[in-house]
Amino acid sequence: MSIQSSQVRIQICKSVVNFFNTDLPGKLLSGYQPTSPNYKIRMAEIGGLAEILVLSLTLIENQLTEKLWVLKALQHLSISGESCEQMVNVQGARRLCLCLNGADPSGQLLFRSSDILWNLLEKVSKEEVVNQLRSLECVHALKAAFVELVCGFRHYDHQLRNDLLVIATLLAESPAVPLIESGFAKILIVLATCTEVKLPNPLVKGFKLTYSYEDFEMKKLLFNIIGILSKDPSSAQLFSENHVIPALLYYVKQNQRSAFPDWSAAQYEELQLHALAVLASVAPVLVDKYLSCQANTLLLVFLEWCISQDPFFGRGNSFHGTGGRGTKLAQMRYSLRVLRSVVALYNDAVNSNLCDQGAISQLLDILKYAADISKEKESIALLEIQADILFILSVLCEDDNDRKVRDNNLCNIILGILVEFSDNPKTVLHMSIWRGKRDRTAANVLVQLWRQEEQDLGVKRDQNGKIVDPRRPVMTSFQRQQKVIPVPACCPSFSVMEISESIRAKIYSLFWKLGFENLPGLSAKDLVTLAIIQHYIDFKVGEVWNEISAEIKEEFRPVTSDERALKLISEVSENTGRMVLGLQNEALERQHNQEIKEEKKIYKEIQATLVQKEMIDKSWQNFLARTSNYEALKKAKMHQKTLIEASRSKAKLHNGPEHSTDIPKLHTTYSNFIDDLRVYVRGGTGGMGYPNLGGEGGRGGDVWFVARERTTLKSIREKYPQKRFVAGTGANSSVKALKGEKGKDCEVHVPLGISVVDDDGKQIGELNAAGERFLAARGGLGGSLATNFLPCKGQRRTVHLDLKLIADVGLVGFPNAGKSSLLSKISHAKPEIANYAFTTIQPELGKIMYADYKQISVADLPGLIEGAHANKGMGHKFLKHVERTKQLLLVVDISGFQLSMKTQFRTVFETILLLTKELELYKEELVAKPALLAINKMDLPCAKDNLDELMTQLENPQDFFHLLEEEMIPENTLEFREVIPVSTYTGEGIEELKTCLRKSIDEQAEQVNEEYRKKKLLLLQTSKEEQMNRS
Repeated sequence: MSIQSSQVRIQICKSVVNFFNTDLPGKLLSGYQPTSPNYKIRMAEIGGLAEILVLSLTLIENQLTEKLWVLKALQHLSISGESCEQMVNVQGARRLCLCLNGADPSGQLLFRSSDILWNLLEKVSKEEVVNQLRSLECVHALKAAFVELVCGFRHYDHQLRNDLLVIATLLAESPAVPLIESGFAKILIVLATCTEVKLPNPLVKGFKLTYSYEDFEMKKLLFNIIGILSKDPSSAQLFSENHVIPALLYYVKQNQRSAFPDWSAAQYEELQLHALAVLASVAPVLVDKYLSCQANTLLLVFLEWCISQDPFFGRGNSFHGTGGRGTKLAQMRYSLRVLRSVVALYNDAVNSNLCDQGAISQLLDILKYAADISKEKESIALLEIQADILFILSVLCEDDNDRKVRDNNLCNIILGILVEFSDNPKTVLHMSIWRGKRDRTAANVLVQLWRQEEQDLGVKRDQNGKIVDPRRPVMTSFQRQQKVIPVPACCPSFSVMEISESIRAKIYSLFWKLGFENLPGLSAKDLVTLAIIQHYIDFKVGEVWNEISAEIKEEFRPVTSDERALKLISEVSENTGRMVLGLQNEALERQHNQEIKEEKKIYKEIQATLVQKEMIDKSWQNFLARTSNYEALKKAKMHQKTLIEASRSKAKLHNGPEHSTDIPKLHTTYSNFIDDLRVYVRGGTGGMGYPNLGGEGGRGGDVWFVARERTTLKSIREKYPQKRFVAGTGANSSVKALKGEKGKDCEVHVPLGISVVDDDGKQIGELNAAGERFLAARGGLGGSLATNFLPCKGQRRTVHLDLKLIADVGLVGFPNAGKSSLLSKISHAKPEIANYAFTTIQPELGKIMYADYKQISVADLPGLIEGAHANKGMGHKFLKHVERTKQLLLVVDISGFQLSMKTQFRTVFETILLLTKELELYKEELVAKPALLAINKMDLPCAKDNLDELMTQLENPQDFFHLLEEEMIPENTLEFREVIPVSTYTGEGIEELKTCLRKSIDEQAEQVNEEYRKKKLLLLQTSKEEQMNRS
């Protein structure tokens, strides 16, 4: 179709149309048979003719004649499913939609385009076609064509108009189609409501619906589109402006006289049901408009008419009229559906409006009416009506006790409906999982109904609901008052009549479906009643036999064998009553034992609280004893400083060269300590290739992290404030050097103990020893034949340098336990020391110097709190440093620990268990580390007694676990190598602690060396055996 000649184009299209014409030629050549239409279509499919013709529409955009011939050819091809798929593959639906509103006086352009669109929707996936039509341009084209046809007067125009409405309906179902934005939705809503509500819109000026079938179908399609648009919240304003609610409420009345006199009663009924179905979707969107139009009143009046005896014969010949032929059940069904849709919003204004108009009593009448009809003939419509009414009543009566329905007849009806519904397994499941207010269950409600019924019937029960008379456990007061009157065998006795009239039989039937075991939400009193319900039929059988025995003895004297049999039956019934009474006593006894157990538990909690309070008072007295005297406190502080200075080694060695103990940087104190640094790394870009000679560019440089001693993250941040590390670019290939040189690598020196973590928290590298290297970002490849001689960019990413201190010993303890004071005593470190919690807010590192110049590094970590394993406070930030220490030194306060007056006081034993629990929950491997225990503040008055008690508890800690909370008890307790009482105030136990630390570190080092020697020996033996086997 790219030929310039218009005549040639037209002739090509005519040839295509004639070739695919299915009509047989008037005269056949002798010896030849006409080609079958299927063969012609198959040839067109193989040649992709449909795809070519759709693409040619762009070339003849302004040529009406050629366009009509192309569309005619496509019309012939669209009868094939494969040809339709070819059209859709080249956006055929969109191109054809844009042809709908083209200038064509004959109307063929619109007709042929819409016909092809119909074939596409039928033969190809509707989702694909709608996806092509969802653009704003296509919706505008569809709107313009529809408006033009609405103003048409020909029968042919009306048919096309309805076809376009169906397409618009399919588009409206997709939320991505801009029907509202294009203004098309407003036009459709105006047309749907213009006959019921007079609107000043120029589009409907002079517009009238006729009695034709096409106009009737258009009305239904417009109602259907309103129902679909109601799913979009943005359509609410359009509905309100164009009075959709009043237009739909126009049909909520009995069929007296139609607004369109020429339509039949069946057509009006179909429109009425359609309007009610749409109203159920629109009403929840416009609740305020719904209430202002008095919709509840109209619906209740309409429902009154539905159960009246006025002559009306529903045709039932529409989709919404199913099940309503000859009755008003269809109207009742959809009216109740509207009420259910607004009641389901739980809107107080809607519910109050309904209750004020007596909706509850009216709905009860309708429920009884539906129940009576369902006895004669069951149908799906009746089941839906009953289910909807029950739901509406449950919502209306849920919040207001004054609205509760206490009518026994109604309860009987509802229970009867539930019994019928319970034949469906899904109903039983819904009843089992139902929960009411205060978490009430269905079983609990049924048991309460049973007790209320027995109270009304005068059944004897004691204060706990137990059986009083085992011989007649379920007999009513009315039955007890009746005299023995022999009746014919065909007449039911009083016991049988009571089953048919009482609701107890229905409750028993429901429990038979629900089961009697493992029912949730039942108290001990409910279980007592449930035992009676479970054996209800057994008791009624016993009553019937007692009545038979009494009637026989009244008229005759039974023979011995019959008298023995009647006595045996009576005993069986009485034994059943006694057995149930035993079950009831067991249930009450279990409840009594449970109450005693709970009381004991509460008493233990009260007792533990009192003990805790006493310990808090004791701790407070100790605190007052230490801090109340200012002069004594000042003197003790000066004495402490003197002891600290005196504890530092000042002795000179005379047998060799002198060595100063004041080694520079020996007691490193981290100021503004940094243990996490986020940096950006990027490998160098490769060099350009040389296409003429096939030269390769040099590879980009790499970014490396190299571990080096005496390096800190703080120095990295100060040296590189931008925190960006980029490697050099590779050299370009040239005539002198076809292979370009690699770019310069970027090496970043990092401290030991660094973990490299990406932004997702995944560890990708680790550097623990000096000289270890990690490739952080790889350089890009140079340009080569594989990359079209273009360079590749280097790897780029953001990583975290996470520092974990490497130390021999880590001090672990709660705040204010004296860790910093202890570090200052055993090493040359000078951490901040004060008498308040969280004095240490960053890790401190010190070294213990021994006489033989052996050094042990000690890390003082900030104090932990309960919940540190879950990152409470700064738990993860501090606990991670414990991972790299060889051993743990737990430091605890002999007087216990309390973070603040609002938190619970912990004894020293509880403190040790809590620290162990926090370490275990953070990482189980930490509990396996060698550990020592330093018990600080032994200078306090109560220290000696507390220490004796603690040592007893540490010997067998499991014996004291029952006194503690379950959350405090670790799965594995720490095994302490040594327990050393110390006092940083007086210096007591400091030297012993240093000796124990040295001994423990040496033992661990010897153990590691021994394991290493064994491993080497095993490898040597294995290699010798392999050599012998080879020889």
